[in-house]
Amino acid sequence: MGLALMAVLPSYQHQGIGSQLVHEENPNTPLLPFSINPAVRILVSTMKHLSLLTAIGMLLSLSGISCEIRSNPDARSKLEVSGSLDILSAGTGSTDGQTARGRPADARPGGVEQAGEAEMKALAQAYPNRIEEIAFRNEDWALRIGDTWYFWAKGRLLPEELRLQWEEYASYRFYSYSLDLPPLPVLDEESKLRLRERLERAEDNPPRRSEAFLADLYRSATRGKTEARIGTVELVGFDVRVHEQIVEPLRKVNRALEALAEIDPGVQRFVAGLNGVAGYNWREIAGTRSRSYHSYGVAIDLTPKSFGGRHTYWRWALPHSDEWYAIPYEQRWMVPLQIVKIFEEQGFVWGGKWFYFDTMHFEYRPEILILAKASGDRR
Repeated sequence: MGLALMAVLPSYQHQGIGSQLVHEENPNTPLLPFSINPAVRILVSTMKHLSLLTAIGMLLSLSGISCEIRSNPDARSKLEVSGSLDILSAGTGSTDGQTARGRPADARPGGVEQAGEAEMKALAQAYPNRIEEIAFRNEDWALRIGDTWYFWAKGRLLPEELRLQWEEYASYRFYSYSLDLPPLPVLDEESKLRLRERLERAEDNPPRRSEAFLADLYRSATRGKTEARIGTVELVGFDVRVHEQIVEPLRKVNRALEALAEIDPGVQRFVAGLNGVAGYNWREIAGTRSRSYHSYGVAIDLTPKSFGGRHTYWRWALPHSDEWYAIPYEQRWMVPLQIVKIFEEQGFVWGGKWFYFDTMHFEYRPEILILAKASGDRR
């Protein structure tokens, strides 16, 4: 019997890069490491008494990884593994811990953490003023905003009427985010080929994310509704237009940066070298059919007076280097890490840590940082 073993975090596929994973659908998601707990070794001696797939499932279960076996059209079995992080349960708005028409928000069906559980809890913790409850409903994790339930749907975050059409959409971007500056990736020849092919596929058929969840989360389904919630905040001496949700976090960032600049000459020089801060901009992500986080007003770009000949964005670097992903940090325009840390403390991730790097870019993704801190991810 042929066996294809594919280890994935939600929507990630193994690409033969040693122990790395590469996202199959979203061009802004970095390569991720994946490993199995050494405790799985204790079952090795029993595997001869079990079917191969059953044994593998038991091994992965010991590592806290949920798995299911599905059939392929080519009659080979494929084991899909959905790894997730164990974080503290977030408040759901339910007074008794029991969600409407669902299992308790802190319940783990079958005693094993399910795909999407950690991510949904992180979202509920990140946006308590918008997400009213989470529950395990209809064999999937879901969260509620107002009267609408959004289902994990293999990482797509879809309303109930769309959840069965999940294959039509790119996944909502959950990825492993390093709390430190991550090492640059090293790809083997097979992985380089796969990467080139994936970029070509994305150009021919740009990924499209369902906007339903984000539009509801930020009450920004249309341009008019979005702009009704855009405010202005000062950041390092520049006025920037952003969604009302991030006005206060950016005010805290600004106060911390002002205090740091008073004692750190390097930060002073960096701020003095800025030409502006770009915020709200109604547009799609380049190379996709999905709205940019700028179009929701929850992303900013720090634009310098000069890049000094250094690279800042992977797409701009692509014509200059086949191995653009490995361009040394010294050759990239970089935001000082003490400034990055200040943004992260207020819920912003920095594009300079992405595989598909964008060093001028920050976006408000507190759920990503909640997951990173829970996992102790310091790669």
